[in-house]
Amino acid sequence: MSLLRQLFRQKIGNHFPQELEDIFFHLLRKEKHPHNHLLQDIKMLLFTPGDYHEGGYSLLECLEGSQYCHSIEDYAQNYNDNYNCRRAMSPLRSVKYLENELEEYSHISERDYSVIQEAISDYPEYTGVEIVNILRRLRDGKLEFEIIENDASWANGNIDLYDIDTTTMIIYKEKTNINDKWKNNIETFLDEHMNPKYIHMNNDYGFIWLASDDSNILGTLILKQEGTMNENYWKRSGVDTYYF
Repeated sequence: MSLLRQLFRQKIGNHFPQELEDIFFHLLRKEKHPHNHLLQDIKMLLFTPGDYHEGGYSLLECLEGSQYCHSIEDYAQNYNDNYNCRRAMSPLRSVKYLENELEEYSHISERDYSVIQEAISDYPEYTGVEIVNILRRLRDGKLEFEIIENDASWANGNIDLYDIDTTTMIIYKEKTNINDKWKNNIETFLDEHMNPKYIHMNNDYGFIWLASDDSNILGTLILKQEGTMNENYWKRSGVDTYYF
């Protein structure tokens, strides 16, 4: 812009008109394209609450208060209970959530509180942002993983009874350097299930994050099978309404 102002003063003998400056300034600004990694992260946190529990969409979900559900097998064998535990994942815990946590444990003595702190440290409840950061490390080839394709049978039952896609990604805590071929497997798994099946967003595509009871595993991503949400879907415990 300074060059245009100088040309106007030197060649025309007048100041560069403000109305032209308002137009040219935006045209001369360098167009910014966010890094592809950032776009992927934003996409993983896609969140559009509707006016009622069946309207809206969340790409990443959790099971709120579900007991002993750490695998797709656990999920299917206790399907109804786990369905009612499904919640949209908030990008960040709210201040209200932290206040409730402090109040809940205020009666515990300092002697016992260290045990609770250790348990929380070993088996944390990850927020949406933290899980996206785990996936970023995974995409960068820094974490061990395993993709178990849709299986035909389980040790404890017949998968045909459940009629769901059991394809699962297990993410391990072990740090490593994986090659490009394995990175492509990660991207294929995520990309195939990050887009809604229909133009109007629903809940048919995306992932449910399962916490792990194994100290060597960060967590597991299973695929969402349900096209509807339970009535408490957007009311995750300890999080402000609609997470705003």
